[in-house]
Amino acid sequence: MKNLTNVDTKELKEIYDDALKPTLRETGKVTALLPRAIKNALSKVEMWCLNKEFIVEEFKIELEQKLKNRKSGNVVDADPRVFVPTLQALSYSFDEKEIKNLYLNLMASDMNSKYKKKVHPGFSLVIQQMDAVDVKLFTMLYNNQVLPVCELSEKGNKDSFNCLVEYILPDQFYSIASTHDILNSLNNLERLELIKISMVEYYSDKSYYESIENGNLVLEYKKEYEDDLDLAYGLIKKTQFGKNFYDVCCK
Repeated sequence: MKNLTNVDTKELKEIYDDALKPTLRETGKVTALLPRAIKNALSKVEMWCLNKEFIVEEFKIELEQKLKNRKSGNVVDADPRVFVPTLQALSYSFDEKEIKNLYLNLMASDMNSKYKKKVHPGFSLVIQQMDAVDVKLFTMLYNNQVLPVCELSEKGNKDSFNCLVEYILPDQFYSIASTHDILNSLNNLERLELIKISMVEYYSDKSYYESIENGNLVLEYKKEYEDDLDLAYGLIKKTQFGKNFYDVCCK
């Protein structure tokens, strides 16, 4: 192979045209594709950035609507620890009515001296981990004073039980969503410490459980398992964290 330092200009051009130029051309094509691919991948982010200013303005209008009927003496400055993460999260949940309303209520409560002491900076993070079913179920639970729950199991041999449905609520709760979604939501609300489900405590008044025992879900399982079913009683408790969250974000 020739030493390139001893090759004249004409020969260098021939080497470039024959060997290097095609390689560099292909490399250039690959390099040119990278920004395009990245841009396509980030298109949703770009759209979010374009819409962010509009969302902020809409947020201000709706927040003003929440505050307009409150006495001016009760309105105080917003806490940045609440306002900043709330606004950031709201910008990508603006089209979700139930979630947006929680964020707006959170901000309105934080700017009201009457409710501000109940506001926790972590409420914004809690809302980020909820969906529309969670919001509806949580609100419905907190609007009820008595909250019976049952666990449905199949009886086995030697007093053993095979759990069929971990938690069953009265029928009216299933107007919100499917059995599967309600179960997932109950587990999520308990994980967020908005409720506590106890299967070792129960109401002494057994009539509280009649709506579950005679409910559609239990009757469907009775068709298949007949008398081989066991229904364990329990109850749902409201936590202090959940009560504050309800007062701040759901009222």
